[in-house]
Amino acid sequence: MRRLVVASAILAILLTTPLAVAAAPNTATPPTDSERATAALRFLWTVQLPDGSLDKSLSETADFVIGAAATGYDPATLLDCSSTTTALDYLAIASDAKATDAGNTGKTILAVVAAGGNPASFKGRDLNARLAALYNSATGAYGDGTTFSQSFAMLAVVASGGTVSKLAKDALKALQDPDGSWSYGSVAVPAGQGDSNSTAIALMALDAAKVNSLDAAALKYLATQQVGDGGFAYSTAWGSTSDPDSDSIVLQALVAAGQDPEGAGWLQGANSVLTDLRVSQAASGGFAYPGGAPDALTTSQVPAALVRIPYAGAVRWTPGRSLPAIECPSPTQSPTPTPTPTATPSPSPSPTAVPTPSPTPTAAPTPRPTVRPTVKPAVKPLATVAVASTVPPTENPAPTDTAAPTASQTRTDDIAAVDASATHEQVAAVTLTPGSSSPPPSDPSVPTPLLYVAVAALGLAVVLGGGWLYVNRPWIR
Repeated sequence: MRRLVVASAILAILLTTPLAVAAAPNTATPPTDSERATAALRFLWTVQLPDGSLDKSLSETADFVIGAAATGYDPATLLDCSSTTTALDYLAIASDAKATDAGNTGKTILAVVAAGGNPASFKGRDLNARLAALYNSATGAYGDGTTFSQSFAMLAVVASGGTVSKLAKDALKALQDPDGSWSYGSVAVPAGQGDSNSTAIALMALDAAKVNSLDAAALKYLATQQVGDGGFAYSTAWGSTSDPDSDSIVLQALVAAGQDPEGAGWLQGANSVLTDLRVSQAASGGFAYPGGAPDALTTSQVPAALVRIPYAGAVRWTPGRSLPAIECPSPTQSPTPTPTPTATPSPSPSPTAVPTPSPTPTAAPTPRPTVRPTVKPAVKPLATVAVASTVPPTENPAPTDTAAPTASQTRTDDIAAVDASATHEQVAAVTLTPGSSSPPPSDPSVPTPLLYVAVAALGLAVVLGGGWLYVNRPWIR
């Protein structure tokens, strides 16, 4: 009988050990926000076009440059494998087509400053002079005077070391609505008609220009746009679904205003805007607008937000540092074709050199109908060292470094999803570590712990019962 007890104990241990292993908690460390930002940048690299752009969009490409610099990577390394044209090269050409657009000119300046360049001498262009020419000294408005144009222009002036004029500040302040919000247009609108994106970019610009008197009303409005998952809706007047674009720009604005996005005042239960951004990231590293697939438009402004750098914020990156695991493959050596001998070489006229067409300035992409201000999700702004700008501060309100917003307040559904694998098959897919997004679906072939317990208990009962019957043999009595 003693042997039966010992054997049963050993069997119990053998049966329950797999259960203990299966029930052990997953101790894998979730990715940091900086690692998430890097994954997002790698996704963007896979969809970068040969002309150096994202979607042939100045706005998205500028955000790509700003996000790379904010995450510590050299923006000069952002180029497609099939060409030698960088994102900065694209911005130079695309900015020519947007020379009369204050918002896009300002956003280009922000990207140039983030990349450590001088916007007054950017690939033969004086972007500061362009922006200054769009300033109306009578009204204080830049360009069309809309919220995004005014905000990006002011941010550009600050980023490049200039001084924003009082008239320019007053022009943006005058666009605030009665409920503390801003809308996309050039005039204030009734309460309830503003949106979180316009409010966030205006708040960022005013705080950068040292105007904090409107913070309280703006923050109060933004609090009304936070939804249950911790994220922010474009406007709860039109729907209560959060999206990565709105999350990003509001996070940046909160950081710029000295707020803690994960503080008690910005929580919905246990959820914060950072929580929402983290669970929204796909395994590829990209982000998608609700109902869509990951795309460059939605992803481009997220990296800077994840590392808590608002527009015009100081960045620090290492020269020559490129994104990891994105080295281009060595070109395949194709056999040199053997020249076919010509029978009787007859003299032929010298070939006329075909002139190489000079690159036509890429028309700056039409601003997507989505106001996409970049927002920064972070609790505390990182202490970073800005790449020194060579533009001396001027008392002149000529803005020098500002990112231009996309020109439309409602996002359209005509943005096609980008298949990253079709663009760069040689790039390894970005895979986030466990806990990085939604939990993976369970494998139905693996028994659940409860089922295993039942089977183990049944097996133990059979062994013990069989052993008792063998020892006692009641049928012999």
